[in-house]
Amino acid sequence: MTRPKALGTHLARTRALALRAQTMALPRPVEARLYYRAAKQRFDDSQLLLEAGRTTGAVYLAGYTVECFLKALVLAGVAAGPRQQLLREFRGSRAHDIEWLGALYRRHAGAAIPRDITRHLSRVASWSTDLRYATGSLRSRDADEFMDSVIALITWADGRM
Repeated sequence: MTRPKALGTHLARTRALALRAQTMALPRPVEARLYYRAAKQRFDDSQLLLEAGRTTGAVYLAGYTVECFLKALVLAGVAAGPRQQLLREFRGSRAHDIEWLGALYRRHAGAAIPRDITRHLSRVASWSTDLRYATGSLRSRDADEFMDSVIALITWADGRM
């Protein structure tokens, strides 16, 4: 059973407001802070688009939210030398690959990703920067499910900064 569009948008907005109310510490490294702040801004932008029924644009920006959070997590967990090398790797199409970024996190943070978060990462891994060329709108239900995963990932990542 699908939710009415207005209900899905209302629920997403409610979740977004709850997330904004959370105050988390910023990551220490300047480079990580830049990605962290960009992630928060892209998420806010995605919520505005979702509320306006612009589901494709909302999902597009929400994908960048996850990308930026993962980059911030990786950068926050490494020393200055490796951090500069990682910044160089954050260029090109591979730098948008959610699975690759998840693997970088596991490698550099030395921590496992919880099973439920791995499931959300798998859902979000379908995201592509090619959405910038997509016309029309994604189904509200698909956008809501994507956003649910993004919110779960944000909550998890915020707790690790």
